[in-house]
Amino acid sequence: MKFIEFFDRIYVINLPYRVDRRQAMEKELEKAGMPFTPGKVEIFSAIRPDTAAPFEKIGYKGAFLSHLSVLKLAKEYNLNNVLIMEDDLAFSEYFQQYEDVLIEQLHKINWDIVHFGYFSEQVFNQNKNSFGKLQSLSTGIIGAHFYGVNNKIFDRVINFFELSLKMPLGHPDCGPISPDGVYNLFQSKHPDVVRLITIPSFGGQRSSRSDITPQWFDQLPLLKQFASLTRTLLKN
Repeated sequence: MKFIEFFDRIYVINLPYRVDRRQAMEKELEKAGMPFTPGKVEIFSAIRPDTAAPFEKIGYKGAFLSHLSVLKLAKEYNLNNVLIMEDDLAFSEYFQQYEDVLIEQLHKINWDIVHFGYFSEQVFNQNKNSFGKLQSLSTGIIGAHFYGVNNKIFDRVINFFELSLKMPLGHPDCGPISPDGVYNLFQSKHPDVVRLITIPSFGGQRSSRSDITPQWFDQLPLLKQFASLTRTLLKN
């Protein structure tokens, strides 16, 4: 079974004026067997707020609100699951090779959230013998550019996103942060949630100017070095 068959709806988050990203994503999806299709694979018009408050930057706020809105749409449409992508996603060359295997595993697992694309030290040393497997996530990850959410967790995730909006910036329980940060803290507060990652990451992020999801980790020396190395590994 393919992703387009398994997931009830696939959304690509894209700012309307970023036609360049939309066109690049259209090519990625066609190569991956998931062409834009009304009611199945659709663009979600990303939110671009007028102000950053209470976030540090407008881009962080826009990403947060966009991911939250997609989850609300999935709940409103009573979807069994939803696959969320950002418009700078670049599929790994191995994606289609292991696509069926990943879906077969998801059919057998009681999963809540699964990340198909990410940056994480948890799987820093990986080899092809372990490719195509799902693994429980034991640490935080960087990236919310390619992931799926099961409907049985919609309410809890949405509530956590909304609760974080009510907290001040820097609050230890969450606060206004990036979507990947929200999911990391959500997992730490709800250890019963089954959050998975694929081995390896099957989606990186294309290098281009980002409006909605600035790569904040590229501004920190250690994480910048890690992210750079991870991107290199994804290309090999």
